[in-house]
Amino acid sequence: MHNRIDLTRGSVMRHVWRMTPPMAVAFLAMMVFNLADTWFVSRLGTEPLAAMGFTFPLIMIVHSIAMGIGIGVSSCVSHAIGSQDHDRVQHLTTYSLVLTVVVMSVLTAFGFMFLSKLLTILGAEGTTHQLARSYMWTWLLFVPLGAIPMVGNNAIRATGDTLRPSIIMAVAAVLNVVLDPLLIFGWGPVPAMGMQGAALATGLSRLLSLGWAMWLMQYRCHLLTSDWTGVRDMLRTWGSIFHIALPSAATGMLMPLSMGIVTRFIAGYGEIAVAATAAGQRIEQFTYLVPMAMGATLVPIIGQNWGAGKVDRVREVWVKTNWFGVIYGVACLLLALPLALPIARCFSDDPCVTDLISRYLRIILMGSIVIHSFVHTGFAFNAIQRPLSASLLIIIRFAGLVIPLSWLGRRWFGLEGVYWGITIASVGAGIIALLWFGHVIRRVMEAETLARHSHN
Repeated sequence: MHNRIDLTRGSVMRHVWRMTPPMAVAFLAMMVFNLADTWFVSRLGTEPLAAMGFTFPLIMIVHSIAMGIGIGVSSCVSHAIGSQDHDRVQHLTTYSLVLTVVVMSVLTAFGFMFLSKLLTILGAEGTTHQLARSYMWTWLLFVPLGAIPMVGNNAIRATGDTLRPSIIMAVAAVLNVVLDPLLIFGWGPVPAMGMQGAALATGLSRLLSLGWAMWLMQYRCHLLTSDWTGVRDMLRTWGSIFHIALPSAATGMLMPLSMGIVTRFIAGYGEIAVAATAAGQRIEQFTYLVPMAMGATLVPIIGQNWGAGKVDRVREVWVKTNWFGVIYGVACLLLALPLALPIARCFSDDPCVTDLISRYLRIILMGSIVIHSFVHTGFAFNAIQRPLSASLLIIIRFAGLVIPLSWLGRRWFGLEGVYWGITIASVGAGIIALLWFGHVIRRVMEAETLARHSHN
């Protein structure tokens, strides 16, 4: 196996600390894409900022499907690496890219056909609807090819290399920041394109990462192959990826769909409420940067160790990363208390908007104390190839907790009640995740102990 890092040996936390910073850069790059668009568009006024709020659930659906495929690839590739099957690694990666293009092309066609109706369902009206539609129309054009690096980078990370994919994403994010003001506001011969310019900047930046990622997979990591094994084998390979990807993508879509419903609740309070919540969501993402990066390292680390039968190492890395997530969540909440309002003022001059952003952050971050345990456990379930358990966790959180609690909060306490409903749901989901995965690991370890005693 070329350029592979053996994650089944040495300190598991040393692997985590080595892999987390590059993963944090990767997540930062993804957040910069969204945050840069939001910040520059906010300079156009409250209506365009509100329009960005309506595009967020739709964009998250597309990203969830691409990430679902990526998680499936990462889990399958890491298991194949743990089993020392290099041919399987190459075919998994190669066929997954074909799968990505097919799925994303179908999704793009669906998006073009139903975009206006979807925005109407979310609550967009009048000028806000037109602005959101113009942004999404341009953004969708880049989806089929732009998703390839997202999936390919997951295959590379399964080898233990989190640095190079992160560099690719960081460079693309920087390019997006450069192109955003140029295409949104115009300069010299470049016309001002408004929100369409923001979508075009993001699309062009993603295309840059396409060629780089393909070169890296082919020549550096040796993850691609021209060995065609037939339609039947490709479909069988797709099936193994779909085993993880479908539940992950389906439930991943539940998050933006749920947030779309919550956005509908919030839309009843006017464009200011939608704009403030959209900005707050972008800022909130930054507080999840380090724990999300740490959680993502669990897929290759747990995947390789589970494939090698080292369950004790799986339990150790899950427990220690969860403790880190709790400590980190408390720190973010304490920082948000004095800093939420100054940060909010970076996104709007409207005192009503900034006040709502700061209230959103202070309430939502109370749930971050345990929500990172929920996220880490979802990654862990996918890594041990129990995608249905990971999916059920997400269903419990969003369908069982977020939607009903935010609805009740809206009915009883208004807009802030929606925020409190989301927070309480986060706390409940985190506790359920901790208890569930802990029970699964204990049962597996007890079964292994019993088997050893029986053998002796």
